[in-house]
Amino acid sequence: MNSKAKLAGIYSGARRASKTALATADLIAGHGLAGDGHAGSHPQRHVSLFAWEVLQALQTEDFNVTPGELSANLFTEDLALDELLPGTQLRIGPVILEIVQVRKPCQSITRINNRLPKRLYGQCGQLASVLVGGTIQIGATIEIFYDKAHSGTVPRASASGDYAVASVRQT
Repeated sequence: MNSKAKLAGIYSGARRASKTALATADLIAGHGLAGDGHAGSHPQRHVSLFAWEVLQALQTEDFNVTPGELSANLFTEDLALDELLPGTQLRIGPVILEIVQVRKPCQSITRINNRLPKRLYGQCGQLASVLVGGTIQIGATIEIFYDKAHSGTVPRASASGDYAVASVRQT
């Protein structure tokens, strides 16, 4: 785990619209980001995560894109986000998220620039469930609470917010 990993941005908004930056936000277990248009619309995909470094690379490559246009909720920094496997759990303050699916470029990304979907292949972030809710803020440390890719015994949160010790084996 990279101890420098942090939350670089929080964004919320209506569906099919640019999202607005927030300094803090409430994540609701089993639902998503309070007030976001995508919250509660899927039983497992509650929030979307995107790497800040990928956004910066896009801007360096002359893609005219802002964080809000990418339709992601949480921007991570100094975290190998696109390498995380489904089942990996992240802790941000009191919140625990579980990666459930690789995020694929959506129509909102195509509308920004028709070259973006191909450019973002394998770098479009992750979708996650909110297992334990709470308030998060920009700059909060992100830690890998449970790493699906590595063996060992680690604490693991359940959807009810209970913690258990899980045995993990590498496959």
